[in-house]
Amino acid sequence: MTEVQFWSEDNRFGVKIEEESVGEILRYCQESSPKETGGILLGSYSAAHDCALIDTVTGAPVDSQMGSNWFVRGVRGLQAKLDLLWRRNEGYYLGEWHFHPFGSPIPSSVDVKQLQQIARSRLYRCPEPVLMIFGGDPTNSWTMRTFLFQRGSKSRVELSYLSNAMGRLPFGPIDASPIFGSDYL
Repeated sequence: MTEVQFWSEDNRFGVKIEEESVGEILRYCQESSPKETGGILLGSYSAAHDCALIDTVTGAPVDSQMGSNWFVRGVRGLQAKLDLLWRRNEGYYLGEWHFHPFGSPIPSSVDVKQLQQIARSRLYRCPEPVLMIFGGDPTNSWTMRTFLFQRGSKSRVELSYLSNAMGRLPFGPIDASPIFGSDYL
């Protein structure tokens, strides 16, 4: 299975997500469009603890609220899923993903504030949560950006796309910038 990778400029922080999970997020985006949606990112960390390894994503829980330019992720069913992963030692909460339909994948002030709160929260046990934002048209021309938020820091670190050997996802070309899309479909 092929991964999509993002790394900080100094290579201190990385994120790898399975192509299958990116496709799953795009399906969630298609289903909710033209409304925003989101979910959580689950997985583990590399042995060096410098890279989040995302292998599972969720859609919006049933108690989520959404509109054309806002989204509040619900919680129903997530704690049971997280507890099961924890008990089986199969993964952790790594962060959030979010969709801006027909917009840019730029974090809003609400997105930033939420991820800063998660980084500080002892309940999440995630001092460096990841935020993946998808924007545009999930069926035709979409873009994606990835950010990392550190506990104790008001700034965020944008992670840049690292192309794989093929240089493309199975469902679209990859731009060498932190943003990539599938506008050839």
